[in-house]
Amino acid sequence: MRITISSGHGLHVPGARGLIDEVTEARRVTNRVGEILRAANVPVWVFHDDTSRNQRDNVNHIVAQHNAQQRTLDVSIHFNAVAVTRDAGIGVEVLHHLSSAVGRNMAERVARAISQASGLILRHPQRGGAVPRSDIGFLNNTREPAILVEVCFVNSRTDVRLYQESFEQICRAIAHEISERRVPMNPTQTTPPMTPAAPPQPSDWAREAWEWGTANGITDGTNPQGAPTREQVVQLLYNFYKNHVA
Repeated sequence: MRITISSGHGLHVPGARGLIDEVTEARRVTNRVGEILRAANVPVWVFHDDTSRNQRDNVNHIVAQHNAQQRTLDVSIHFNAVAVTRDAGIGVEVLHHLSSAVGRNMAERVARAISQASGLILRHPQRGGAVPRSDIGFLNNTREPAILVEVCFVNSRTDVRLYQESFEQICRAIAHEISERRVPMNPTQTTPPMTPAAPPQPSDWAREAWEWGTANGITDGTNPQGAPTREQVVQLLYNFYKNHVA
C-alpha cells in the first residue's frame, strides 16, 4: 500500500468557512495522517496546493500531483458546509467514484471509523457513510482508487466540537483504514518500561574516608582494627587540620 494524500482546495482557493476554516483544518488532518503513516512505515506522499488561483486550476493541479506519484490509493481531505450555522450535528461522509468498488469499500470503512472514533453522525447510514459521485474532478481524474473525505461540517457547532475533541482519534481512524489497518487506532506504549534502579547500597564512608586520607598523607600513624568509626575519622581530620593548617 502506497498512499498519496492531499488537502482539499488551496492557499489561494479557500473552501468552506464557518466556525472553522476548511483549508486550515484539511491541512492539519492531512499532515497528521501523514505523520502517523510514516511512523508506521507506510509509504505516503503529502501534498498541499499553494500556487493555484482559481478552482479549476486547483483541482487540475491536485490531480496532476497525485497522478505523478507511484501509489495504490488517492485520498483527499475536505470539510463540508451547509447554508446556515446550526447547533445540531450533521456528520461525516466519504465520497467515491460511482464505478469504483474499491473506492466504495474504502469510503465506507473510513466513514464508519471516523464516526466510531469521534461520535460524529454517520451520514447515509444505509450506505455506511459512503457516497457515490460521478461529478467530482478529483474522483474522476485520479488514475488509482480514490476517496474524498468530508470530515465534518464547519458550521455545525456539534460537529466542530466533536472534531476538535477527537482530532487525534479521527486522524488515526483515517490512517488505520487507508493503510489497511497497519496503524493502531490507539497508540500503545512502544518503549518497555524502565526497570527500577536497585536501591543504593549503604556506603562504609568512614573506611573510605580513612583510606583516602592515608593515601593522601592525612594520617596519625594509627591503623584501626576493623572498620574505623566515624568519630575516629573526624578526630583524624581535626588533628591534621590543627597540626598542619591552623
